Amino acid sequence: MLFGTAKEIITPIKPMRQACIGEYTDKYLTVFDDIYVRALILEESGIKTGFMTFDILFHDRSLNDVLEAYAQSEHNIAPGGLVITYTHAHTAPAAKGYNIGAYEEDYEKFLLERAKICLDRAIYAMTPGTLEWGSFDADYNISRRGKVNGKHSHDDLIPDPDYPCDKEFTVLCVRDGNHRVRSVLMNYSCHPVFYPEARMLSGEFPARLCHYIDTAYYGCVSLYCQSACGDVRPLVTAIRNEKNEYEFAPQDFDVINSFAATICRDVVAFVDSNGCKKLEFTLPWAYSAFIAELPLEPAPLSYFEEQAAFYKDAQTGIMKDNIDHIMEIGYDALPETLPLHCQMIRLSPQHYIAATGGEPCYGVKKAITAAFPGCKVMLIGYTDDCAYLVDDVLLEEGGYEPCSYLEYRLKGPLKSGVTAQYTKCFAKAKANLPNQ
Repeated sequence: MLFGTAKEIITPIKPMRQACIGEYTDKYLTVFDDIYVRALILEESGIKTGFMTFDILFHDRSLNDVLEAYAQSEHNIAPGGLVITYTHAHTAPAAKGYNIGAYEEDYEKFLLERAKICLDRAIYAMTPGTLEWGSFDADYNISRRGKVNGKHSHDDLIPDPDYPCDKEFTVLCVRDGNHRVRSVLMNYSCHPVFYPEARMLSGEFPARLCHYIDTAYYGCVSLYCQSACGDVRPLVTAIRNEKNEYEFAPQDFDVINSFAATICRDVVAFVDSNGCKKLEFTLPWAYSAFIAELPLEPAPLSYFEEQAAFYKDAQTGIMKDNIDHIMEIGYDALPETLPLHCQMIRLSPQHYIAATGGEPCYGVKKAITAAFPGCKVMLIGYTDDCAYLVDDVLLEEGGYEPCSYLEYRLKGPLKSGVTAQYTKCFAKAKANLPNQ
């Protein structure tokens, strides 16, 4: 196997508005830590695949489309072979898509230029190595689906230690010909929502964690990929108030630093104790890209009219921008399906990467992994900004995630029956891979 790694700084040249923190009219005042795009490219028997991560909230499909076309034309990586994902840092710069009224075209051009350079550098520096896979249970997160007066709330996110959430921490480890660790790809479920300072740019805990891992292994380029973190937050942001009740509270950079250092220590201990096992490639690598059209349950026109009236006098903000956009294009023009972009990569007969756009919740991961019985599956979410991805359980319970469709300019929530669709579309794609 061959591998190549690279990272490029994507900190804006000048202050701009942030993705999802503070007052949306304000630009950040200073940079606390730089943000990066990182790449890991793998090649086996002439087949290239790889991963790119960005230390930003997320982006619409336009960036993915351009980079995928570039990867195919310049480096022979077919669509589906390059997983492009976002760490979901809320303190990062605003980007096209989710931040419909806040992104800047100059930064979009800069972002694309840096991403292409990063991809080129990784591919032009390919060298022999080995690929290892391992996973362990990690108690770094907590569900945010607590109840208010016995019901899941759309307005309040409350820590709930008893609600099930994804605890699996998966590691891909790449070693060079001298058995030195040269890349660590980490996959876990945890929203970066420490919110340390409202007008300070930061890559938050995923960026800090990658910095620690790179420091632990000389010459390493690490990547962090979010998994099913749509319904979880960092455990250390859940505190007990004076009533001894759980609530979420912002934490400062010292807490972020400590949190990232703890995760790094555990990952390094896991890797150094041979927790990751070398993959044997008894079948050629294979991958595919496909779109699952998920039906929506349209909300009535009156709902959007009420929201328009509510945000009429607001200066700016995500919800204000979204409802203005919807009212401008018209209710009838809103699509009644969600096109969910998906990817699948087979690394071995027992090891698969499954990737989706949006913010998958834990039930979605369970539904997708059910399509791979007897196999190990790494679920990577956040490959675009399409929606919160929920299952039938969350749809029935209600609460923030299934009811946040205006946040993504959708006509309504997903329709019941979606759990089976996740399993079905990935099972079909798996069956269509060659040499199954």
